[in-house]
Amino acid sequence: MRNLEIKASVPSLAASRTRLHQLPSASSHATLRQIDWYFDVPRGRMKLREIVAGGARSAELIVYLRPNRRTARTSQFVRLPADECAATRRLLTGMFGVSVCVRKQREVWLYQNARIHLDRVIGLGTFVEIEVVVTKGLRQAERVMARLRATLGIEPARVIGHSYADLLRAR
Repeated sequence: MRNLEIKASVPSLAASRTRLHQLPSASSHATLRQIDWYFDVPRGRMKLREIVAGGARSAELIVYLRPNRRTARTSQFVRLPADECAATRRLLTGMFGVSVCVRKQREVWLYQNARIHLDRVIGLGTFVEIEVVVTKGLRQAERVMARLRATLGIEPARVIGHSYADLLRAR
């Protein structure tokens, strides 16, 4: 799959939430706790994500290629279910080693073909992440991204070009 994404630090998730409530057809989808185990791979990124939603637990392996840029950027990715999370993490740790673990609470909102994440990342702070799945062409994804950036008031100076894992490793 392919998406267009951007991430920005924000002083308040409440302000972002209020703005999303005012966007016609935007809807709150779920609140999750996520633990992302990033592995040392030679190219791209690979993480095993543990998800807790309500009382349910699940996991998925996410492999992706994405440049580090402070602008909206495209990403190619694959998400695979990981039914045996603990065993998968042990195996991948033995093969590649863990580079960092990212723990966050994520509020997921949906708007057209976009997912908006309101994230509280332990050790880093609060962020908004927008991911627009490229299903109707890149131009349409760019229009949705522009609308969401304007609605959320994302200033260019707050845009971050790195993953949460990169930011935690740099600390």
